[in-house]
Amino acid sequence: MAAVAASHWQKDTHGLTGNIAMTNFSFDPTAAIDTEDLAIEQAMEIDAHNEKSPYNYYGYEPVKDELRHVPLSVTGMIPKDLTGVYLRNGTNTQFDKTHQYLHCFNGAGMLHQVQFLNGTATYSNTYIRTPVYEAEKHAGRELYSCFSDIANGGKLALKKIEHIERKKKEGRIPNIGYLETVQASTAVQVHEGRIMALAEVGLPFVLNAKREDSGLLTLDGTGHFEDWGGKLKTAFSAHCRIDPKTGDFYSATVDRLTGSVNLTHLSKNEIAKAAAVYRQDESTGRMANLHDCFLTENYIIFADASLRQSRDWIAGPSGSMFRFDPNRKLRFGVIPRNFGPETEVRWFETHRAGFVWHNINAWEQTRADGGREIVLYAPMFHEYPDHMPIHTPEEPPSKLNKWVLDLESDRCTVDKTLIEHGYERPSFNLDYAGRKNRYAYLLDEEKSGYMGRGVLKYDQLEEKEIATFDYGDFYGGEALFVPREGGTEEDDGYLLELLMGHETADFVIIDAKSMTELARVHLPRRVPFGVHACWINKSRLAALCV
Repeated sequence: MAAVAASHWQKDTHGLTGNIAMTNFSFDPTAAIDTEDLAIEQAMEIDAHNEKSPYNYYGYEPVKDELRHVPLSVTGMIPKDLTGVYLRNGTNTQFDKTHQYLHCFNGAGMLHQVQFLNGTATYSNTYIRTPVYEAEKHAGRELYSCFSDIANGGKLALKKIEHIERKKKEGRIPNIGYLETVQASTAVQVHEGRIMALAEVGLPFVLNAKREDSGLLTLDGTGHFEDWGGKLKTAFSAHCRIDPKTGDFYSATVDRLTGSVNLTHLSKNEIAKAAAVYRQDESTGRMANLHDCFLTENYIIFADASLRQSRDWIAGPSGSMFRFDPNRKLRFGVIPRNFGPETEVRWFETHRAGFVWHNINAWEQTRADGGREIVLYAPMFHEYPDHMPIHTPEEPPSKLNKWVLDLESDRCTVDKTLIEHGYERPSFNLDYAGRKNRYAYLLDEEKSGYMGRGVLKYDQLEEKEIATFDYGDFYGGEALFVPREGGTEEDDGYLLELLMGHETADFVIIDAKSMTELARVHLPRRVPFGVHACWINKSRLAALCV
């Protein structure tokens, strides 16, 4: 059996080595898969399972070619102030045949890029070349465990995971640490001139960027995992909250091994603070996911939801480590932004069970009686299936909700559903993060079940629907709000959305004030389903580290 020669694969117990770089692999791919792997796969009946899977749908089929700055045709007029780069992340398996149960969280990461420069638009895409991507490319198939193993793989998936760990210890496959065994495929953000591909269960993957003389941004997917000299010892959120005044990032995650809730404050490309602020009670299962958090002037708020997880449950009837507990009410943990390892979490129990993937906004306010409270808005699931059918018709609707937390009594005084129709992946003007804002832009996921079929502009303060933009036959992933240059009103800006069709894809620019289409950019071919995006405006583009 060939040993892994590359020194950067020699990990400590956390799998951390600092700025981890790519290198060539020397392991023998013919020794990476053995008869036990094949026996487990056959027993799991992967092909038969995938044939009936809701993920056996055209939107999840990958694209294999990587394009560079293909000129795009435009219907309508690109706004003159819209100069910059739109980046959207997503999963995209690199193999024609998969050896895993299908799921939207499985597969290599891929970035899709639309750049606007001098009134023209170009399209590029690239795989994100993480260690897992490179190792599996070398082997010609998947080598590591995936989300669908723990979501519905059952006892056979446990056997598979244990066998993979043995092969890592034996040097038959690269012994990649658990914070780097991720595809960095969930989201993408820019901090202090660096583009980071993110996943909430691993370290940030900092991408190598090149800015051409023409001003075009080129990404080839190479980069390194970043732990800031060993100061980041836990995962970094895919949905970090950003202080609009300072640009600081705040991350809240659940550690995959210990189950602790970890907060991280990233400032000026340094870890300013990091601490495990809550140790969970294992007897009732850990919180299943901590995908997002709220940021206000003085606090970080995170949800301890009714969706739980326990490794012990995989061997049970559902075959999943996830379970929704209808008797466990959702609660919010509130902790000061100047947190430390000894800071205690203040808990506010809501009125009912629920689970939250994505938040909108929160702010502090003073009541007429002088008391202080926090107002929060987010879509909430009132139930959730064990097998985690995310972005499929089997996923139940998520309904927009409002909560009010009374800081004087530590009680949740308002727990209110605002819209009965199912909406998810909200957007708003991030310049208003942590302070009172009026408008939210909500993706209509109930209309067809897969992804979004339109976006609703909603007035949170008046609690009324304003206008809807319909995507027609296309699916959308997230209507990203981008402020207009020089805009003075909250809704003075654009919604940017990558629309995904059966054979084609369009990029649409919507006036966020009137909810009307300004321009439609026609991409050279279809784009697989994906969600989270970011916008790199002209000044941030000029400041990129290249």
